[in-house]
Amino acid sequence: MAGFSPTQEGINNLVQLLTDVHKPGANQGEVYSQLDRCKAVPDFNNYLAFIFASGEGLPIEVRQTAGLLLKNNLRVSWGGVSEELRTHIKAALLPVLGHASRPLRHTAGTCAVTIVAHAGMGAWPELVAALAEGLGASDMNAVEGSLDLVHKIAEDQPLQLDAQMAAGVGSAGGSRPADVLVPRVLALLGAPSPDLRALAVSTLNQLANIMPAALLTNMDTFLQGLFTLAMDPSTAVRKAVCMGLVAMLLAVPDRLEPSMPDLIEYMLKATQDKDEGIAVEACEFWTAFCESEADKDVLRPFLPRVVPVLFKNMAYEEFDEEVQEAEELEEKALAALAGGGAAPADKDDEIKPYIHRGAGHGEEEAGKADEDDDDDDTDGVAHWNLRRSSAAGLDMLSNHFGDELLPIILPVVQARLQEADWRARESAILALGAVSQGCATGLAPYLPEMVGMLAPTLKDQRPMVRCISCWVLGRYAKWLLERADGGQRGELDAVMAGLCERLLDHNRRVQEAACSTVATFLEEGEPERHMVPYLPAVLGQLAAALQRYGRKAMRNAYDAITTVAEQAPALLQQPAVAQIILPPLFHKLDTLPDGDRELLPLTECLTAVVSKAGQAAEAYAAPCFFRCIGLIERAEQAAQSGAFDPDEAAGFIVCALDLISGMAEGLGVSIESLVGRSPLRDIVVRCVKDPDSDIRQSGFALVGDLAKACAPHLKPALAQLMHSVLYNLDPAMIGQHTLSACNNAAWCMGELAIKCTADELKPFVLQALERFAMILQVPTGALPRSLVENAAITLGRLAWVCPEPLAPHAPAFLGPWCAALRGIRDDIEKEHAFLGLCALLRLNPQGAGGCFTGLCEAIVSWQRVACEGLHNELIQLMQGYKAQLSSMGQWEAAMGSLSPAVQQKLSAMCHL
Repeated sequence: MAGFSPTQEGINNLVQLLTDVHKPGANQGEVYSQLDRCKAVPDFNNYLAFIFASGEGLPIEVRQTAGLLLKNNLRVSWGGVSEELRTHIKAALLPVLGHASRPLRHTAGTCAVTIVAHAGMGAWPELVAALAEGLGASDMNAVEGSLDLVHKIAEDQPLQLDAQMAAGVGSAGGSRPADVLVPRVLALLGAPSPDLRALAVSTLNQLANIMPAALLTNMDTFLQGLFTLAMDPSTAVRKAVCMGLVAMLLAVPDRLEPSMPDLIEYMLKATQDKDEGIAVEACEFWTAFCESEADKDVLRPFLPRVVPVLFKNMAYEEFDEEVQEAEELEEKALAALAGGGAAPADKDDEIKPYIHRGAGHGEEEAGKADEDDDDDDTDGVAHWNLRRSSAAGLDMLSNHFGDELLPIILPVVQARLQEADWRARESAILALGAVSQGCATGLAPYLPEMVGMLAPTLKDQRPMVRCISCWVLGRYAKWLLERADGGQRGELDAVMAGLCERLLDHNRRVQEAACSTVATFLEEGEPERHMVPYLPAVLGQLAAALQRYGRKAMRNAYDAITTVAEQAPALLQQPAVAQIILPPLFHKLDTLPDGDRELLPLTECLTAVVSKAGQAAEAYAAPCFFRCIGLIERAEQAAQSGAFDPDEAAGFIVCALDLISGMAEGLGVSIESLVGRSPLRDIVVRCVKDPDSDIRQSGFALVGDLAKACAPHLKPALAQLMHSVLYNLDPAMIGQHTLSACNNAAWCMGELAIKCTADELKPFVLQALERFAMILQVPTGALPRSLVENAAITLGRLAWVCPEPLAPHAPAFLGPWCAALRGIRDDIEKEHAFLGLCALLRLNPQGAGGCFTGLCEAIVSWQRVACEGLHNELIQLMQGYKAQLSSMGQWEAAMGSLSPAVQQKLSAMCHL
């Protein structure tokens, strides 16, 4: 590496550490700690790059670890890397892209795409030239390494491939990287290696998501390549081809139109391929066809052949892992119940301690660690397979072809429901759920009979039949609720009784399905009208579930309880109902130890419940409040000691902050005594300064809720809180990952403002004006509407309390401010904002001179001004403008600048 002269001692020391990473029996924690301390050495990344790129003779795993550490360092600190070092690292990586060792060239690509993510391809013209050369090389290592990197960029940073390159870079054939690279990737569709063919197709499929001009121009070549590879002997190639054809169907259906019948035939055959990967990707075609702009009539003649194939694919395979797991759970549970015991927790319900992992893990090792981590995090995401894809396809087909599918579907369903094989019966029930919306009209006459048939299947001896019956009955929830509205509650009574029983099923899969379906019924109708007769029983079963469920199913119980709180809050405020669910929830909180990850979903559930239960939760407030304080303090300590990774600590801190916010919302001023005898003020001051944006987001939310409930307790820290708000509203702080924190910062400043005096606010208002004016002046759509509206409301609240410093500056920001106020719905916050607007214009009526039209449009945005004081203010304001402008002979012209609708409404509102 030019300009860098590593010492042999430095190389040896670092190589030894990198070797120890892979040495059996080594103290991994100590090794990673030493590597972490090496980051303080200015040339550390230089050494890593040198060992990775030039360490011939060293073990491959040592060099790869150096590359992965380099990648991790660049990912978090590229902005602080000198230009000289950046140049050195880039130059070192390019030759490794064609290295004979596949792990090394892939790691070089990983480093390169990390740099592209930070700096863009325009700042690295040598990369485009190297990739172009590599894709056309005779050395297959160079071809594979280059194509692998183009695929990584297309997957992670696709827009970089269509970004304008610097002058002179396009000499290789175009002005954008895609112009240079796409033709070379297309040429590799005919590569002799099936791996290269598959990777080339996959790369172009990724690029199709942004459809650069280079791909659109070469679309005929790409489509011809896909058709040529459609019968490729490689399953990986055919799978990629199916993905590509589905992508092209969505992107350029007109180009496929001449070949559509042949394409449908191909996809019909591929959907039945022995290789499930191919079948799954081909099966996506039926959903994509319905979503595309292709002529739907072309598919109609094929429906009698397509639908039975989808039916066949919807049945569980004989050795399906999901079925085997559910059946094993069933056998264990029934055996335990027969012996007089409780159903056992399944193997995934064991408590898994959080294991600290130091920085610097290799990609493969880190990936394995993530998989081994508490898999509660991913269990809720169903594995996408041929069964689910086929059901989704049937769902979409029914939505587009409607009742005309029923003559094809119903005979198959009726025949399958009579079969002895439970898998056939289960697939028939699944089909009834899949077509529930698309064929609703045609199914209507059959629904009473059908629901009568489905309700008993909730007790089927097979757990997967009970599961699917729960789900399908949820698909017909709207019809059942409408029937109940009409006085016919028989079916709903039977279904809810069955679901309540299944909430305490001995099988975890069924428990999860029942919880989800109960939540569906709550969300589909108006719970406080439709569901009140059933909710005490539902809550009673969920309360029992809190004592019986394993950890995975517990998440679903929490979700169902949260849905009850959100959909039927008035019910939770009834002492008798609250007493059903609050004691077991708070008991659960008491029994879980610090650091237990189940605290996270539990506190999320409690947040929803206590915010809606109001005073019904007051008896449990003190223990819950101080448990949250303890959770925050211990998570902070664990992060400082290294016992927790920062992200893990942040999870506990955020959930505890949110739960205190929920208590403040539900208890109101009753929380004041708890806040007064706690260190909460110091905690929120720390949290709104935290480098983690999620902690800041929850911290600012809590500040706003505490301002509503007990503002005097925050006043001693007002300056610190306001400075943190202003810091988070600096343009440099507003980004994609920080928007929620910035949004809450803007909102909480408004809540604080209306609890302060003008003297208390005066030191901050001009800097706040500067921040909010910049937000309001950003072009429409460039920032989330919520941030713009919060800025407008808080600016109004500041003006309401402390208008004097702001009034002289009104002409500079009144126009965009009024534009933002115009879009806010009528509520108390809008009232405050308009009271501030009136206070400002009372002091400086000339401030509206340049935006009279915008001011009038903002005023008439009110549907109805409920606040009499504000209505009077608006009348006085507009009548004052009328008198002033009339005296100058300008009133008629001013009114003439308004649309007739605005003129009419303004005159009526303000008695003009």
